[in-house]
Amino acid sequence: MRGLRLWDFLTGQLPCPPCPTAPECPTIPEKATDEAKKELLTDFDDLMASYESQFSAYNAWLDEDARVGSILIASIEDQFASEIADFDWSHQMWSFLRDRHEPIGHFTYFAAIRQEQLIRHGDLTVDELYTQLSATWRQIDSLRHPLSPSTCEFCQGHQSDIELQRTYAFLTRLRDEYEPLRAQLLARHPFVSLMDALMDVRNEETRLRTAGLLPSATALAARSSSSRLAVPPPSLPSSAPVSSPPARGWGGGGLHCDYCGKDGHVKAFCYRKKKTHRSQTRQASKTPQVSLTSGSASARVSQRSSTDPVTRRC
Repeated sequence: MRGLRLWDFLTGQLPCPPCPTAPECPTIPEKATDEAKKELLTDFDDLMASYESQFSAYNAWLDEDARVGSILIASIEDQFASEIADFDWSHQMWSFLRDRHEPIGHFTYFAAIRQEQLIRHGDLTVDELYTQLSATWRQIDSLRHPLSPSTCEFCQGHQSDIELQRTYAFLTRLRDEYEPLRAQLLARHPFVSLMDALMDVRNEETRLRTAGLLPSATALAARSSSSRLAVPPPSLPSSAPVSSPPARGWGGGGLHCDYCGKDGHVKAFCYRKKKTHRSQTRQASKTPQVSLTSGSASARVSQRSSTDPVTRRC
């Protein structure tokens, strides 16, 4: 509405002009002189010109207000549009919607602050990033107490602090490709203004795009779509053991072990295979000793049975 210069109609700051009344045609007396007749006709012509001007302004206001109402109804959902369709003027519609649906307290202000914190560069251009940030900043300014930098010295200092914070917020949201320029701008003294920082970042974006150092639009779209389509894995029950995923990202290189079935190494370097081999080697080394011990035990049992009188009588 502000861009269409219709906001004053919506808020009621530009009220409807009164409907003018058409002037009556003068009655010329029969004995009136020519000068008197001419004066009467001249006055009537002036009244008609004024009436036509006022009536034209009145019709123009009606047309603009009707356009505001149609834009407002078309921009909201049907369930809300049905509530305001019976009002005559657009400011009545807006007042009804504000009274019925406007959040109370500081909820709107906190929502605007949260929206500013969620804005990231991502796959946006520099101009698109600044457009989103500036729109959020204007909303925040409309919810704050108004400042008067032109007349108040304290307001001037506060306005400078706000611009400093917004310049820092804009620079810190840039992608990693802009890190050298960001460090240079943040270290500049006196601190760079927001408009100067925007101009330097635009030039850096042009240089990076010309040098082919920025990702293409196709790659950015694929990256954003993959991030949107990513589905989190289902949560396992507390009793089920949680297994770590195969290490593919850090030097795996597509290696696969045919012995343990895991990725990241080959069979020759499999830790489980080496552990199994060492276990088998220890068992093999203990087998003769176990056999000898069992054999000597059997000999002792047989010798004892031969010398035992109870066993001999049986």
